[in-house]
Formats: sequence, structure tokens, C-alpha cells
Amino acid sequence: MSKFPSSSRRSQVLRWGLVLAALGGAALLVLRRDDVLAPARPVPPVTDTADRMAAELLQAAQRADMCTSANPAGVGLRGEYFDKAFLKGSPRLVRTDGVVDFDQAVKWPSGTTQKPVSSVRWSGWVRAPISGGYRFHADAPGMRVLIARKLVAGGDAPADEKVELAAGRFYPIEVTVDRLANSVARIRLEWTAPHGARYVVPKALLNLPTETATAPKA
Repeated sequence: MSKFPSSSRRSQVLRWGLVLAALGGAALLVLRRDDVLAPARPVPPVTDTADRMAAELLQAAQRADMCTSANPAGVGLRGEYFDKAFLKGSPRLVRTDGVVDFDQAVKWPSGTTQKPVSSVRWSGWVRAPISGGYRFHADAPGMRVLIARKLVAGGDAPADEKVELAAGRFYPIEVTVDRLANSVARIRLEWTAPHGARYVVPKALLNLPTETATAPKA
């Protein structure tokens, strides 16, 4: 009797070996695929208000490309400065202000001999970094904030008035101060964001008045 298996038996053993090898390779691929598709560890939520605000401002700067080609990044608002109170007459000075945040009374730029202005208007577009309810603040006397022509702060607006803004969308904004006085400690455009942090609306979210940015549909 031969000590070696017949050719047919050898072929059968070889076939089973190939089958087992294939099954083993498939199992290894499945394991590797499971490793790739395994969910990442959840990122712990940011709970500190200052951290949330910093993260939001960073995101606003990174998403500046959502602006129009004419204004690829936030540049601020158009400021119009008037000799007379209540925005009467023609503005004596028109310039771009990156943010609305002034100490003491608003005065002409240094180096000029013009007298201090009596009223001022800032206008343009504001873009919300996240969706939710925003509360604008108008602490200076005679200051008003309008969003899409709606009074949201100052004047007869309720103290807790909020406006719903959608992330990435442009909204027309107008900020006016009817009468400037040397007693005004500070004039600033601030909002309380949906997460509860209050801060000056940054330059990255403000754009000049332009037809290239269209108002959001109702």
C-alpha cells in the first residue's frame, strides 16, 4: 500500500487548503475594515463660555470665504459722521470702521482740525456665525440697532428683544447714534450670541453696504 495519498486525494487536500486560506484572508480584511470604520472617540463638549466664544470667532474667520467675491473677508461697516445731531445734513466724513467700539466721544481722526461730530451712522451687512437667537445691545444714549430694518436694540425696542439669525446668511444692519456727547463713556456694537456670551461683533462678520450681498429671503 502506498505511503503517499493518491493524486485525487492530494487535489482535494489542496482545494481545502486554498478555501481555508481564502476564508482566513477574508476574516482579516473584515477585521481591518472594522478597525477603519470604528467610530472615533467622541469629542468632549466645550462647556466654558470663553472657550465657546473663542471657538466661534475662530470658525467665523475660517469661514470668511462664504462672503462674496467683492468682499472675500469681513472688512467692517461704513461709518458716516455728521456735524449736526440726528444725522441731519450731509456727512462730513465717510470711512470704513472695522468694528464699532469707541472710547469716549467719537471724534475726527487725529491730525485734523475739524470739530467733533454730533451724530453717526454705521451701515452694511452682518453675518451670523451660528444659528439662533441674538440679542443686540445699545447702551449709549440715543443709540439704535436695526436688523433688516427692524429695531432690535435702543429706542422703543424691548430690553430683551432677540432676533433669529441663520448661520452664514447676510442681514442688513444699521447702527445710529443721534446725539454724541463727551459724557458717553463708550459706544460699541455688541450682541449676546445664542450660547450666552456677550462681546463686540467682530470685523470678520461685518461687510460694507453692497449689492453683491443679497438680503436673505423671507
